Amino acid sequence: MPGLVNEKTLELNITHEGLANVGIGVIGFTQQQESRIGADVFYPCARPFIIQYKATKDGTDNSSATFYVNNNKRKNQHRALDAITRSGVCEAYYAFPLIVSDAFLTTNFGSLLDFTIMIDAQRLTGTLNWFNKIHSIEVQANGQFEVSSKEKVTGEGFFARQFFEKKAKERQKQLEDKRKMSEYIADLIEQMEYTVKKAQVAGQSEHTITFIGTDKDEEHTGYLQLPVLIKGLPEKPKEKAAMRP
Repeated sequence: MPGLVNEKTLELNITHEGLANVGIGVIGFTQQQESRIGADVFYPCARPFIIQYKATKDGTDNSSATFYVNNNKRKNQHRALDAITRSGVCEAYYAFPLIVSDAFLTTNFGSLLDFTIMIDAQRLTGTLNWFNKIHSIEVQANGQFEVSSKEKVTGEGFFARQFFEKKAKERQKQLEDKRKMSEYIADLIEQMEYTVKKAQVAGQSEHTITFIGTDKDEEHTGYLQLPVLIKGLPEKPKEKAAMRP
């Protein structure tokens, strides 16, 4: 039976916990919700963000753990995240929950923020070679981290609770863009794809983007998560092995 400590379980529970704790609920599109708050007229009210959650099987609960980054199928995930966050189009962070065992996870539902370290994606880049390379990162409970390759990058992250508290304050600074959320999202994805192509990132990468929105009267605030496929430059076809005479 697969373990409970996986990226999707962590993503769903920690994101919901973080936003619910600062008073931001889920934007729903059921008929009941549309009639109550008008789900089709939500507007962005804070900068959108990607949180790339990572899970580990190696480490000690709430102490230290080792994770792997840039380990998606095309090994281009980090370069895409780095380009996106540097551009300012969308924030991009890694979340490293120091949660190793199923028992620790289930015992601490509702307080997972306290065991999760977040790091701005570009803080991992340094001078390491990210072209088709998987790197390991060791994260400590005090927020310190070390990315290992032939060289090393070190730094310090911060607790997830701080991140979501910052987002709660941000929503009060209404973005000038008053387009409906659907229009805003379509334009944002187009900008992100332009950004990763400009950074010479080849192939596609999958991410989950979170948006915080408010209705036109700014009486209701909620968040919406969407999985998106960001298309970079076309991948070069693999060369066929030379035919033997």
